[in-house]
Amino acid sequence: MRTLFSIVLLVVYGVIANYLTPIILNLAGVPGALIAGMPGKRSKRRFMFGSIASAIGQSYVNLAYVAFVVSWTKLAGARDDVLGFLLWPVTFLVVFIPIWMSLIRARVEDREIEHANAQTEALHLTFLVTLVAFFVFAFVPTITETAWSWVPFVFK
Repeated sequence: MRTLFSIVLLVVYGVIANYLTPIILNLAGVPGALIAGMPGKRSKRRFMFGSIASAIGQSYVNLAYVAFVVSWTKLAGARDDVLGFLLWPVTFLVVFIPIWMSLIRARVEDREIEHANAQTEALHLTFLVTLVAFFVFAFVPTITETAWSWVPFVFK
């Protein structure tokens, strides 16, 4: 019963994240978009630098969410009355569906504009970083203690 409750709670995290991820990642990517400059008036190097800066901001914020969900899953899976092996596939989906949906939405919106958007290009890097970090956080949780020590459940 507690396993089912844990899965439902993970799904709730995922649903909330699905709605908040585009907003939060847009805010985190604003400095990079400002660095990238106005479309039509920017150099290729400036755009690339802005995209990378945007990806760094987006990745840091998104990896905080990943650290929270992974550490919560480790905490829940460590209980004797919860089947941890059933939580991890759900955790994988809860982590990736919000970033994947944000990437899809951004690419659809990007088709409507003439010039490339630094934040949309950064989402591709953020997705790849998230993919790697999920497994790193799951197997080497001490990494989250360094950069995301402010995230709840990291130290439990």
